[in-house]
Amino acid sequence: MRIKLLTLLSLILLISACGNSDVEDAIPALDPDLGKSYFFLEPNKYREYDVYEIRYFAVDISDTLEYQLREEIRESFTNGSGQESRIVNRLIRNNDQEPWQLDSVWAARVESELAISVENNLPMVKRVFPVDTTRRWDINQFNGRDAVISKFKYFNEPYTVRLNTFLEAMEVEISNISDLITFRDNRTEVYADSIGLVLKDYEVVKLCSRQECLGQNIVESGRHYRETLIAHGFLDD
Repeated sequence: MRIKLLTLLSLILLISACGNSDVEDAIPALDPDLGKSYFFLEPNKYREYDVYEIRYFAVDISDTLEYQLREEIRESFTNGSGQESRIVNRLIRNNDQEPWQLDSVWAARVESELAISVENNLPMVKRVFPVDTTRRWDINQFNGRDAVISKFKYFNEPYTVRLNTFLEAMEVEISNISDLITFRDNRTEVYADSIGLVLKDYEVVKLCSRQECLGQNIVESGRHYRETLIAHGFLDD
């Protein structure tokens, strides 16, 4: 009888301990800001990409380019509105046998609910926080261009590009607009947690609308651009 009583008391204590909801015992969220760590702006972070690009100038006239791109997250600065941004140096080279050459300087910042990238002096809202696949936003909210409504396609799911699988990734559909006759604007970006951009796939083209080629899906002008991550790390490693 004594043994049974001791067993019952031990069971009660165990149940009580499991039900303890003290904050100190709680497991912290992996990403408490729900997506900000995907827009990775840690200083000295670098990302390298293979780039495949087709520039269309007229029907049957185009230029195909293949090169490499490197992004380096550099020091921060504060603009006139008191917002802190990171400098993003963008370097290019034809192949891995050549030295990197500075191509352009962008800037990026994370505000309370927005991730903003300033690309060739054009500010664009890359995403909103917290991430929710039901949310929509205008990527051109701050630049005066026509509205382009973006959305999340998925969040915290595996994604494979080439031979690399990222266990926690998100896909952003920047634009998916087409009238099937005169133009296509399909833009997608994929980000990995604590890395940043791993894939950019853009196709913004005007289709031939002359009588002899109307409805034949023939590109007249525009660009196809694909950027694929091949390496990343920190400059001081």
